[in-house]
Amino acid sequence: MTFGDTLTDAITPWIHVLAVTVWVGPQFMMFVAAIPAVRTIEDRRVRAKVMRTIVTRFGWLAWAAMAVIILTGISNIFQVQDIDPNVDIGSTDIRWFHWFSGKMLLVGVMMALTAVHTFVIGPRQLALNEKTDVDEAEAARLRRMSMIISGSALLLSIVVILFAMILSDHGYTFTER
Repeated sequence: MTFGDTLTDAITPWIHVLAVTVWVGPQFMMFVAAIPAVRTIEDRRVRAKVMRTIVTRFGWLAWAAMAVIILTGISNIFQVQDIDPNVDIGSTDIRWFHWFSGKMLLVGVMMALTAVHTFVIGPRQLALNEKTDVDEAEAARLRRMSMIISGSALLLSIVVILFAMILSDHGYTFTER
């Protein structure tokens, strides 16, 4: 293996990790700082406008990062196979396959939760907040659902990162169960 091979092999995982930071980092910021801060704005119209601006921009950033994560993840699978051509990463006899399957399951659930939040709960919340006559009970219900769904997606993102770190230990994952 030459330096050029090593550098080339490092670029796709680096882009993957960078996209993951773009996906997860803003989730923390939104969940812990931005949304709670916006909720302190007393003027309902201003709060609704600020919220719509923030979540729209965040949505574009997050889904673009997810597209990059998926594309680089596919490339990374092929690079993993190159580590030891004698190891079949699709074999159920090695730990890698099980950790990878678990990671993909969690990624699927995380993406489903994020999609429900992005395309169902979030728009309902925004529409309700833009009304002048707001049903406070409905607003509170949507806010709770939003916090549960987005918090769960964030937690799953963190667990997916843990699974990725376990997968990166090829001395462990490329051994038989």
